[in-house]
Amino acid sequence: MFDLNPKKGREQKGVRPCLVVSTDALNRSEFGTIIICPITSQERPRFKWRVAFVPADLSLADSGWQAKPHWVETDQLVTVDTSHRALRHLATVINEKKMRLVDDSLRMMLSL
Repeated sequence: MFDLNPKKGREQKGVRPCLVVSTDALNRSEFGTIIICPITSQERPRFKWRVAFVPADLSLADSGWQAKPHWVETDQLVTVDTSHRALRHLATVINEKKMRLVDDSLRMMLSL
């Protein structure tokens, strides 16, 4: 869960779940920033690059969080300072196929 306020333009805002997509090396570094993609519960069929996750794709880390179907906004990459934006760990993605789809979507978005 991350605090993405304040927002500018079409960026996602508010306190919301996000998927950490940066490497473990960056995530564990003393630099203090990570790369995330916001998650939305709003399906947008036109945005075929957004990967859908269902509760069975996750291993919950926070029993107080209710997992529901959601989509990873790979078109909304954000670099955040963990000391100011990261709030709590909600879940870990356990579906490797879905994570490969996220990787593919990011490669497409970034033309890699």
